[in-house]
Amino acid sequence: MKPCYSFASRGNHCQHHRHRLIIFVTTLLLLCPALIQASTGDQLPAFQQCLKTCQCQTLPSKYTVIGWSCTSNCNYYCQQIVTDERKRLNLPVVQFYGKWPFKTVLGVQEFWSTVFSLGNLYVNYSSFKVIYREFKRLPKGDNVSTNTSMIESRVLYFQSMILLAVSCIGWCFSSLFHFRDTSFTEVLDYFGAFAIILCNLNVIVVRYFKLYKLEYQLRLKLWQLSLFSLYAYHIIRLFLDWDYSYNMNINVVLGLSAMILWFLHSFNVGQIYNKNINLVNNTIALLPYETNILQKLHLTNNYLLGYTHKKLSSASLCRWIPYIPVFNNAILLCGLYLEINDFEPWQRLVDAHSLWHLLTIFPSYIWFDWNVWDVEMSKVTGTL
Repeated sequence: MKPCYSFASRGNHCQHHRHRLIIFVTTLLLLCPALIQASTGDQLPAFQQCLKTCQCQTLPSKYTVIGWSCTSNCNYYCQQIVTDERKRLNLPVVQFYGKWPFKTVLGVQEFWSTVFSLGNLYVNYSSFKVIYREFKRLPKGDNVSTNTSMIESRVLYFQSMILLAVSCIGWCFSSLFHFRDTSFTEVLDYFGAFAIILCNLNVIVVRYFKLYKLEYQLRLKLWQLSLFSLYAYHIIRLFLDWDYSYNMNINVVLGLSAMILWFLHSFNVGQIYNKNINLVNNTIALLPYETNILQKLHLTNNYLLGYTHKKLSSASLCRWIPYIPVFNNAILLCGLYLEINDFEPWQRLVDAHSLWHLLTIFPSYIWFDWNVWDVEMSKVTGTL
């Protein structure tokens, strides 16, 4: 993104005054080390002086259409100037307004977070088509010839469809937020992320506690009503008092609760699989679902171990299929560790949050193929 500003100057004197500003910034950084360590970047005298001195001239239309203004443009370049000087003086990089000073790429504010968010959007949309195909394949419950397992399968698939639809919306919001960070896009991102966490919790609660059973329909409705109420409470509370700590805490608690249930369910599936291994391995109806998972596992295995002689066979991979949610949640835990232990962005482009978005791509890539396999395997073994 090219600068479209001047610093207390017009015409040919712009560069001269910019150099004077850099000298002024350097002086402030050297003379006020104690103040700098105790402040965030937006409170630094050097940054405040830069904002006062910067005068925006014009901004190309290609930037105005994506939400950039003269004020935000000056703010961005003052962050970069102060950060450049701090790096030159071997001072630590600081956050501005609670966020790292990223370099824009083609006007995109957080380039790699945007790219990885779009990657998540793609895999969730692809997974939605997988689940929707299975959902449409089953007859509706109003058909008298429809057996109970088919009706209950539709209920389970519908929960996953809701999760994936909400996830697609949430990742759209995330992409918008990282593309252009504004108060509005930040609100969308936070509310979208919380909705995804609630829907994920809903899927595993319905599956683990068998709320998809016809005799538990009232429990299912009450459970989902409580989730709607919690979401409404969350939105209202944040509108009244935008509390980052509260938002982080409730997301972590609900996310970890869902992880624990996924672990427990995965181990239950493993026990059922091992107990009925001959039946499962000799049922043609399960073959397409198992093949889909194995193809993705082989692709991942070849990518990770492509230059070694330790490639795993299909037989070796098959016995690990029941535990895919365990591996997926372990990946998400690694991402959560990155989120908690934030670090200065590499080259001002890649930070812990962007890597978190990268790590969330793989679980969605294979998780919903596993959900289909789980439902169909449970029908074959009579444990649905």
